[in-house]
Amino acid sequence: MESRVQPPMNRQEHFDINRAAWDAYQADYMRFNLMDHPDFFERLGSGDVMLDDEVVELAGDVAGLDLLDTSCASDAKQAFSWANLGARVTACDIAPTAIEIARENARHLGLDVKFHVADAQTLDPISDESQDLVYATHLGWLEDIELAVSTWSRVLRAGGRLLIDMDHPVTNILEKSNEGLRVEWPYFDRSPETYEFTGTPLAKKHGGWDKSMPILWFHHTLADVFNTLVKAGLGIERVVERPYFPHASELPDAISILARKPVPTGPTI
Repeated sequence: MESRVQPPMNRQEHFDINRAAWDAYQADYMRFNLMDHPDFFERLGSGDVMLDDEVVELAGDVAGLDLLDTSCASDAKQAFSWANLGARVTACDIAPTAIEIARENARHLGLDVKFHVADAQTLDPISDESQDLVYATHLGWLEDIELAVSTWSRVLRAGGRLLIDMDHPVTNILEKSNEGLRVEWPYFDRSPETYEFTGTPLAKKHGGWDKSMPILWFHHTLADVFNTLVKAGLGIERVVERPYFPHASELPDAISILARKPVPTGPTI
């Protein structure tokens, strides 16, 4: 992450820039996933789960539930993991290439997962009150989290749950190096960050991506996230923070938030 200096752009331009970079990366992202997990298809095809234990524990028993993964990417390993846990899974991504590859992966694995090209902030193909659990990740790619959370509430049935799993906003503002950690930008600076996208950490682990494309990241504070949930009328049930390995186990690396859409109550007599 490099710069918050940017030319004036509207939200559609921001979205188009991010979708172009993410779409261009998807074939290589799948390749890097296979390099990282040569047994990718064997594991998921045999019912394995590639989710953090804390996330699975937060979700509880998902067997028979309608579950939506808002940002699946080409590997869709989280969507496939939820399917292996017994959920009826629908998965979305903004990148058409991601969905094309994910559908092929599902056919290869023999898993019944429905895929849609969709913006996680609007989820246009997803019907109102159609989901029991919405699994949302990578909020930093979403410019309008108020719109996103409102949308996730829209597609949830009454009593349904939202499970957010995201980079921790506090440590996400830190620069990691061999010398330690330093604050890279102010925590309360919410202006979009523009930088050259050269792949995810998985790409760097496996030799790097041979492209570089502009992309934007949107910083949301913890207060932003929690206040948005409250504004949407969702009840926060549990929050889990995970340690910041290997840089500093005293700091949180990720945060998971479980919230519930209330069940309407009738008038009391």
